[in-house]
Amino acid sequence: MRSTSRKRKSHALVLAVIFIRTAVGTPPALAALPEPCILLKVSDSSIPHDRAKNRMHALQLRLGQGLHVLWVSPEATGEAEQEAGDLFPLADEKGLETISARLGEALRHMDRMETEAAAERLSDAETLARSFRLGETTKPYLAEVFLRRGILFLWAGEAGKAEEMLARSRQLRPEFVPDPAMFSPPFLEAWKRSGERPPPQAELLVTSLPPGAKVYRNGEEAGSTPGRVRVSGSGPVRIQVHAEGYLRSERIGQWLPGDSETLDFPLVRDRNAALAETLSSSPDGKEAGPLLSRMLVETGARRAALLLLEVVRESTVLRVLSQAQGEEVPAVLGTVEWPEGKEGDEQVAASTLEMLKDAGWPAQSGTDTAGAPWYHQWWVWVLIGVATVGIATGIGGSGGGGDSGSSTGTIGVNF
Repeated sequence: MRSTSRKRKSHALVLAVIFIRTAVGTPPALAALPEPCILLKVSDSSIPHDRAKNRMHALQLRLGQGLHVLWVSPEATGEAEQEAGDLFPLADEKGLETISARLGEALRHMDRMETEAAAERLSDAETLARSFRLGETTKPYLAEVFLRRGILFLWAGEAGKAEEMLARSRQLRPEFVPDPAMFSPPFLEAWKRSGERPPPQAELLVTSLPPGAKVYRNGEEAGSTPGRVRVSGSGPVRIQVHAEGYLRSERIGQWLPGDSETLDFPLVRDRNAALAETLSSSPDGKEAGPLLSRMLVETGARRAALLLLEVVRESTVLRVLSQAQGEEVPAVLGTVEWPEGKEGDEQVAASTLEMLKDAGWPAQSGTDTAGAPWYHQWWVWVLIGVATVGIATGIGGSGGGGDSGSSTGTIGVNF
């Protein structure tokens, strides 16, 4: 009789599971993954940037709590931001040995007065040294390169260029003092005059299209374009250019004392700024349709919401637009006035959430079931299913008719 009892228990469990799945269905949280969606936040230029940013950020958080979405970046995939450590690694032992070998070859060519071959080897050594992080391990080699070039210029009768090279060598290796027994009087005189020159610095000519952009050197403002930026010190330098309505652009480089270079920055239009201009001339949002469609295709998002914070008759209002994949133009869902204070923030968030849900945006499962009757709550049916399993198991155990080895009992559930 034991096997009959076990079969009944198994049948009861299967029936209970079928009952639960039929009554409950798949739990809402597991029914679907969050929809990838874009949230574009644009503000009127008359609204202070910090104020608009704080309001929009708080609104995005509230929408994320009420919608079953995954916010994705509206920007098209581009090159990842480069780090200085990736561009200029620290010099390893093998790299330093190679630089030293090139310098040794240059010195041997100079001993034989083979100036062209010496200049070529010095150029190789400099290129190798510049490929590594400028620091205490590479500075002595670069200082030696400039010193030897100074000597080559002296041999060629170009005293001015010789002093310039020697001044650069002094900057990289200030502790060096040439031995009079090893260097000629003309060299020692040129070395002396190089020390009387102003210390050389790297100078960059930074330009942009359009001009008038702000220039930042390692995060600190350093002028505007077109303009010259001086660079001093060791290690990589990050030059950034930013103009209102355009994406920020940057370059990372290493520049030695006496270097000069022109950095051109063709700036790319910020699509959020383009949207703001488009919406100012097209309140119905029709002209913004093609740009939103491209964003949806590029990111794989299913929907895009456009929140425009603007000032209308001295009142701050939020205009809400929505566009789904396959639609050609966004729909204007409505406009809500944004009062001051926390209560105003909550009011705007609730109104915006309702607009988006009415437009078909997926809601979080909790927002759909919170006000439903008790018999629509999935967890109620789970408890009923558990009780059913317990009762069925108890019946199966007591209906065997004398199986002394079987146990009986039921599971009690309190609602």
